[in-house]
Amino acid sequence: MTEFIAYEQIRKKIATHPLRQSEIPAEHYVSAPLPTLRWTTPAYAVFAAPAARAPGRPLRLSPPDRWWAMSARRRQVLVYAHQSVTPYGQIPTEAVTVTPTGRTFAQAKEDLRLFDELIGEAAPHFFRGETGPEPIRADVGEILHAVLPREGLPWFRALTPDFFDWLER
Repeated sequence: MTEFIAYEQIRKKIATHPLRQSEIPAEHYVSAPLPTLRWTTPAYAVFAAPAARAPGRPLRLSPPDRWWAMSARRRQVLVYAHQSVTPYGQIPTEAVTVTPTGRTFAQAKEDLRLFDELIGEAAPHFFRGETGPEPIRADVGEILHAVLPREGLPWFRALTPDFFDWLER
């Protein structure tokens, strides 16, 4: 059985991939990679959305304008598309303002560490079609809501509906 690339490595590969460096504007928000089987092979999907940042103001995100998926086995891009050409799903088309969480930097950093750990533990179960331990699914669902901007959750759900369905079993 082929091993899956560790989630931490996938996150780093996506952040440093030439596609990210050359095709995605620097000011865009890039989502956390989430597991999916939408393209018949284990993958991590990501979207990028135009973002407006200003000191003292909350982050404002426009709907995603591009997305891609990277193999969970080979670190290669499986698909890259502009939302206007090949939409990944029906998504709300209104911009959103992300409500600050009130978490300190240290708390947010710990949330991300835990997110990486839990996704890393849950993804192999998901990819193999296993139910996986319910506590892991519950913990991932909880940390997802702490780490991902809740105003953008419909965009995440549309990108990886199979993963959200698995979490909510």
